[in-house]
Order: sequence, then C-alpha cells, then structure tokens
Amino acid sequence: MMMAIFILIISAVIAFAFIPTFKKNRETKTIVIFSILLLLGTALNIAILLKVKIPSPLDLITYIFSPIKDYIVSLTK
Repeated sequence: MMMAIFILIISAVIAFAFIPTFKKNRETKTIVIFSILLLLGTALNIAILLKVKIPSPLDLITYIFSPIKDYIVSLTK
C-alpha cells in the first residue's frame, strides 16, 4: 500500500510541475490531454502494483481482425 501512495505522490509532483506552465501559456487542450494521460498512467501503475490482471491491447486487435483474416483466407481457397 505504501508503494501506491508513493505513485500518487510522484504523479502529483509531475502534475504540479507541468500544469502551471500550461496554464501560463493558456494551453487548455494540453492540460486536458496531459491530465487524462497522467491519470490513466497512474491508474495502470497502481493496478500493476496490486497485481490486477490487465488484458493486453493485442487481444482486442486480434479479436477485431481475426474475422477479417478468416474472410480473406476463405477467398484464397
């Protein structure tokens, strides 16, 4: 649990280091994208720390493209 708190502290330090610069330059889109990616990365790191099974993105790609592959293979037979 201590490592999860450490990850949250590091994420907060990163946010406090970059967000004021973005605000100063009035980059609101950058702040939104930066915040989403930082939250996603923090959540994934904590999930990995807690040994939650995270599916591979390759599984989704395989699921989507396997019917297409099967169709193309059936055309060549």
